[in-house]
Amino acid sequence: MRKHRLTGVQRGAILLLASVVILAGTVVAVYRDFVKPQAVKQPTLPTISDDTDLDGEDVFIPPTTIEIETQIDEETGEEVELEVEVPASHKEGFYNILICGTDDDGGRTDTIMIARLDTNDHTVALMSVPRDTLISGNYSVPKINSIYGAGGQGKEGMEALKTKLAQLLGFEVDGYVLVKLDVFIELVDLVDGVEFDVPMRMYYSDPTQDLYIDLQPGLQTLNGEQAMGLVRFRKGYATQDIMRTQVQQQFLQALAKKYLSMTTLTKLPELANLFFDNVITDMTVGNMVYYGQELLKCDFDDMFTYTLEGEAVMVNGASCYAIYQNKTLEVVNEYFNPYDVEITAANVSIRTPESVYAGTSSTTNSSSTDTTVDSSTDETGGTDSEDTAGDVSSDTSPDDEQDPAVTDPDESTELPSDPLDPLAPSSDETLWP
Repeated sequence: MRKHRLTGVQRGAILLLASVVILAGTVVAVYRDFVKPQAVKQPTLPTISDDTDLDGEDVFIPPTTIEIETQIDEETGEEVELEVEVPASHKEGFYNILICGTDDDGGRTDTIMIARLDTNDHTVALMSVPRDTLISGNYSVPKINSIYGAGGQGKEGMEALKTKLAQLLGFEVDGYVLVKLDVFIELVDLVDGVEFDVPMRMYYSDPTQDLYIDLQPGLQTLNGEQAMGLVRFRKGYATQDIMRTQVQQQFLQALAKKYLSMTTLTKLPELANLFFDNVITDMTVGNMVYYGQELLKCDFDDMFTYTLEGEAVMVNGASCYAIYQNKTLEVVNEYFNPYDVEITAANVSIRTPESVYAGTSSTTNSSSTDTTVDSSTDETGGTDSEDTAGDVSSDTSPDDEQDPAVTDPDESTELPSDPLDPLAPSSDETLWP
């Protein structure tokens, strides 16, 4: 099998697809003795007095609720009832899993998605976070896809990304999956291809990348190589990254359905081997089996998919993607909120287009550091804007150039993003926790 050399956001796009499928079907018939749900992350209130940590970063402020607590008055000795603010409770059977893929050098998560599983009504939802999503904090290029590398990559990088996403979206995920690129072609070929309706003529040739995409429109069965081209293609779309993300999500549904069909359960041992060789996760085998069993009960035809809406802005000379706060909160609360109370603007740290135009760092829960900005779009903004193009770079090739390095807020020194650098995981590091 020929190995593609991929760079930029396209690599991450493919990793995403593989990870959800593995999450859905992993070793259900192999490790049943270990089946159990994952312990949910019950929120805790921050203990510092303001909304930023010691490095000037935002902290996650979980939703809270008011409870009546009975206490003994020390002076009178009588019982008194007091209102106490406590973290909101987590819904039973409701799980959000972070699914990521890295770029060519392993330093950035250019694909970031959150998959929601509700085991009460057996529904699933998938939310894409565009790679250039603008974040708060002291970064030279404040994009969400830089957090993984700045956090040290590997498990440390994923924990850093989980924290930043909690600050951005107002809830903590219950686990994460990070998948290598190379497994994607094998996943598709393992089930003898996937039937998919290619939306348009897709052609691209770049010998320098060993990249050849040649697909005709229409319903057809795609093998691994063809599927690789499908999810990488972006040049012909009017809104490049957003349209490509939608195609990726649609292919994900088709691939997941193929893996969840009873006819493919006989291939679970091979799927398990692919999983162990290509995945970094904080979940146990039992957790994965539990999710796999529950996903077998879901109808992927009804899966809700969504890409965070926003618009292109320029920050520190870099093209970023500022998401709309009101629309984000609306979708999060309807489909992804794991708490029994509503997530509000007080729980998120979103740098909206309006805040960028005004020269402030954030609209809510923000760091005090301002950033010099220069918008390249009109100033209409808002949740009703039609400008939701996720391609905020000027590159028209299928692969994007490296972003400028992320800097350490304390030391202002470049953090390593090369896998050979000291903070990167060693080559012999185990992928299984």
